[in-house]
Amino acid sequence: MTNKLGFTLIELLIVIAIIGIIGAASAPNLSRFLAGGYLTTTTDKVVRTLRKAQSYSLGGKQDSVWGVHYEPELLVLFKGDDYATRDPSFDERFNLPSMVEVGGFADIYFRKLRGEPSQTFTVTISALGDQRTVTINQEGMVDAQR
Repeated sequence: MTNKLGFTLIELLIVIAIIGIIGAASAPNLSRFLAGGYLTTTTDKVVRTLRKAQSYSLGGKQDSVWGVHYEPELLVLFKGDDYATRDPSFDERFNLPSMVEVGGFADIYFRKLRGEPSQTFTVTISALGDQRTVTINQEGMVDAQR
């Protein structure tokens, strides 16, 4: 009588099936986890970019005003009174994840040496049903809320 060591085909198929079931059951949670991370990162990036533009304007960097422009999956810190007439050699570009939607964003710039925004607004950032808001008031205070 010989003893054979190893796994049978049935045992391997059962293990593969169990791994598949566990993977399928955890996929929705993984998507929500990733979306939450992207949402937090995008919110932080929007807030930091707005504050950076304001800081540059307050400090009179390059003797200019600075602003922020949004387009799908891209945030641009720019030098100039508006995005169309900016000096593109000073652009700082930040990619945003495609999973995150940003709504209500309008180009904004901050007044030189005063830091006041060109307008007030509320930006809505959302991913998979979760949502954050970023507001700028008339004094230039940038605030993020859940």
